[in-house]
Amino acid sequence: MTRANILKTLLTVPVLALVLTSCAQPGHDSGESELLAPIPSYGAAPLIRVKLSKPSEQSAVTVDAGKGTLNIDGKSVELDGPVTLSLTGGRVKAGAFGSGTSIEITPSARPKHFDVDGRIYRGRLRVVAGQGGWEAVNVVDLEQYVAGVVGWEMIAGWPVEALKAQAIASRTYALFEMEHARGNGRNWDVDDTTRYQVYGGVGPADNPKQWRETDNVLAAREGTTGEVLTYNGQGFRAFFHSTSGGHTVNPEAALGIHENIPPLAGVDLGEFDKDSPKAEWELRMDASEVKARLIENAISPSDVIRIEGADVADGGHAITLKLYDRHGRHKVINAITVRKALGLYSTNFTAEKNGNEWVFKGKGYGHGCGMCQWSARGMAKAGWDADKILHTMYPGAEIKRAY
Repeated sequence: MTRANILKTLLTVPVLALVLTSCAQPGHDSGESELLAPIPSYGAAPLIRVKLSKPSEQSAVTVDAGKGTLNIDGKSVELDGPVTLSLTGGRVKAGAFGSGTSIEITPSARPKHFDVDGRIYRGRLRVVAGQGGWEAVNVVDLEQYVAGVVGWEMIAGWPVEALKAQAIASRTYALFEMEHARGNGRNWDVDDTTRYQVYGGVGPADNPKQWRETDNVLAAREGTTGEVLTYNGQGFRAFFHSTSGGHTVNPEAALGIHENIPPLAGVDLGEFDKDSPKAEWELRMDASEVKARLIENAISPSDVIRIEGADVADGGHAITLKLYDRHGRHKVINAITVRKALGLYSTNFTAEKNGNEWVFKGKGYGHGCGMCQWSARGMAKAGWDADKILHTMYPGAEIKRAY
């Protein structure tokens, strides 16, 4: 697709997106609350710094901002077309324009956007060289960031009220992380993976059918501009996940965070997530593979013959598990550790060994804390608005405007 066609499409044609749901994960700093943080009021949407994981792992990327400005360590030159950036001797080289420890590319043509190796983003690109590599960071207006999250964290064609709930939760989560990131010397606030929340920008330049800025996504963003969730006047880490299995859980059970606030305490959501492909699930695994995965993750006993819940939260999510060896001895292991080692969809499961095969049956997908995305969809389809969805998912929370 030519850049002229991209510009035209960005201006005029939102399209449906593919399925992609994921779970926000904690990325906390020690010595601070992992769940609560003051959220200041802003006069307008602030800028958020998003580390682009894939470009940050490469040693060279091609950036096309059309007409724009290239700033190299404070010195600006005009751009008109693509430029290849490479990491050379601890510095960022920008083609024939020179090199520096930091470069920034700012597009000037409207709507302002750039693409990195064929993926389109709003805002501007900052690349900073560091020890052993570089970091590619998308500096973008928070509202444009929210649009770049909602259509990747939910299915972009879902009901607008569900997408609104996601927009408010994602905005809250982003502002919380921005407050935690400031002053720690890092060049970015969040990355674009499930460690925080999935951010894909607009989408691939050569496939507009995969762009996430649909009419519904943009309506959800615009209908909630500046709105965030608060508890006792503070912002909180508004966790969310794909499928609850009918009941959400507190941060300790879901994420091993020993800190609780009412909006994340866990609630019974009934069968609103019944349409999720992971509302109920089953996985079968050879006993040899289970043993190998336990050994690989240093979990003992590895030659396990029985797995059962030790400490189990409301709704069925295990906090700890008992792993029994063939002599009847057992150890109590963190359920999150076992889930990750075995690749299970959630910690809400039962396990049965039949000969040389393990059968795992469970409910839900993701850590289970905060908003259940499939339940939000079910609620929206039942006629609930975003406010009712969020007050159900995060009991005790209030919706306020940050800007």
